[in-house]
Amino acid sequence: MEEQRSRADQARCLIDMVIGKGERASQMMIDGIKERDKHLCINLGLISSLAGVGSAAEECRRKIKSHLKDKLWCVFEGIAKAGHSTPLNEIYTELYITESGSGEVNKEHEVRLIETASRKPVKEETSIKCGDIFKPLPEKCKPIRKIMTTGVAGIGKTILTHKFTLDWAEGNANQDIHFTFLFPFRELNLLQGTEFSLVELLHHFFIQTKEAGIYRYDPFQVVFILDGLDECRLPLNFQNNQIWTDVTKSTSVDVLLTNLIRGNLLPSACIWITTRPAAANRIPAECVDRVTEVRGFTDSQKEEYFRKRFREETLANTIIAHIKKSRSLHIMCHIPVFCWITVKVLNDFFKSSQLGEEMPKTMTQMYSHFLRFQSMQGGRKYHGRAETDQHWSPESRKIIVSLGKLAFKQLENGNLIFYEEDLAKCDIKIKEASEYSGVFTQIFKEECGLYQDNVFCFVHLSIQEFLAALYVFMSFIDTGINLLSGQPQFHWSIFPRNKGNVKLYQSAVNKALKSEDGRLDLFLRFLLGLSLETNQIVLRGLLGQTGNSSETSKKLGSYIKKKIGGDLSTEKKINLFHCLNELNDRSLVEEIQQYVKSGRLSKEYLSPAQWSALVFILLSSEEELDVFDLNKYSASEEGLLRLLPVVKASKTSL
Repeated sequence: MEEQRSRADQARCLIDMVIGKGERASQMMIDGIKERDKHLCINLGLISSLAGVGSAAEECRRKIKSHLKDKLWCVFEGIAKAGHSTPLNEIYTELYITESGSGEVNKEHEVRLIETASRKPVKEETSIKCGDIFKPLPEKCKPIRKIMTTGVAGIGKTILTHKFTLDWAEGNANQDIHFTFLFPFRELNLLQGTEFSLVELLHHFFIQTKEAGIYRYDPFQVVFILDGLDECRLPLNFQNNQIWTDVTKSTSVDVLLTNLIRGNLLPSACIWITTRPAAANRIPAECVDRVTEVRGFTDSQKEEYFRKRFREETLANTIIAHIKKSRSLHIMCHIPVFCWITVKVLNDFFKSSQLGEEMPKTMTQMYSHFLRFQSMQGGRKYHGRAETDQHWSPESRKIIVSLGKLAFKQLENGNLIFYEEDLAKCDIKIKEASEYSGVFTQIFKEECGLYQDNVFCFVHLSIQEFLAALYVFMSFIDTGINLLSGQPQFHWSIFPRNKGNVKLYQSAVNKALKSEDGRLDLFLRFLLGLSLETNQIVLRGLLGQTGNSSETSKKLGSYIKKKIGGDLSTEKKINLFHCLNELNDRSLVEEIQQYVKSGRLSKEYLSPAQWSALVFILLSSEEELDVFDLNKYSASEEGLLRLLPVVKASKTSL
């Protein structure tokens, strides 16, 4: 393997000297190399092909750059139509990228990762610019060939890869790279069941390589970008796939990818993989030289974002103050997409809200308003409806039910990207899906693949989770069927509606708690939030008769508090506290806050649920945990054990 790399490095030196010199100058240089280094040329098998490689490779490189510039120079806002594009270089803001841990498996929902990151003590971290992703940090000198970049949905990972590739294609950065090949996993999925050699795979996506007759890549500096590992539906069987070293021999795409990543196939190539944290463990740790993380907005960037979009200073101050009051909303604004949703909702709220209407302060309220706004906008734009018309037309309700079914089914499967067969399982045809993406442009979108057919997705994972929860809620109200269990729970004639609702929510709590990867955590928050009358009012006209919400919420609060007092992980308990917030039940937290303010906390006997509330308060605090004085809260051994999560999150503990 090392000998192969050495030869490849020598070959690349020759190619570097040849490429860009012009045909005549290249030939003269090659003749000189042959005369001086015959043994090297023979060993590398270049004696017969070196004469033409300079001009052919350079022409191929030029065409690939032109092809990628055409594909990546712009981004589309809303639905991809002519005239709606914006140059990428105009809107790109340098993302905050840092080196992180080892890319270990994530067993939390992404929102929990954002919440955790928001409370971490500030550490000295070196940020990495997009174009420097393969360059080692100053204190490190080990070459970096394989990189994994993690980040939650909507944080900008794909835009990052597009910017890197566009800068290379435009000649602005990394010109020591001969070829950059960008492969979205969502398009590689379409090749499952077919066989290619690595050369044929490149021919398939980059016809320019076939036209140039390039069948060897070891002489070149090549970068493969594999974007969206979390969207990959290939098995990536690193344990059992056979070793593959021949770039001209055909096999499954799965075998090609695992061997390319391992370094068995084209070992000199650089690999860059992007993924959401939940899928990071699909790549063996030994196959990654560097793990980087794309971070969200800082608190100051959030404020800057809102001030840019609400130019009137008093209004901007009102909105910023409101968001800071709601810890869950303020944390979610680390994600740029959520800031965008918040702007859409609050801008519409101040334009059209009725006197006395409450500003959205929970996640469910925010997304309920967002859905109503989208329905109204779509009705006016595509169906000529007046502003005085009802918010929910029969057409919009049909679309929401169809999209909700798709959201729920694919959330259960862990899919964020949908193909024709996924739509068909939810009785949605391709034509209908395209129409939906036109009506609900900011909820559901049709994306043009870089190379293959179009695919569909929700604008953000959280929108998929909200629609999935809404679909489960609507199905239960309409039919009495609990989709979380798949069985009818009762008949309206013999079982009171509100008691049936409680059963639905309790089963959702239990199912979410059993989920090891936290996949249903945010879904659960939304579903519980939909039990409140305040959210049902926003969605009035879309929902049927819902029953006594106040009685339901009270019983749910008691059930969740009982769970909090049980044997659960800290992360599961924290999510249940966020669920109580969605229910507007802060009684447990407020009780402990009173103890803290009075100074009586260390003298009180606390129940397991109350200890959990204290941990939640301390970990949710905006203040950095520089020094945590345990004696202020408890001097007992039980207190130490109960507050261990806070101790771990602190820089120093006393």
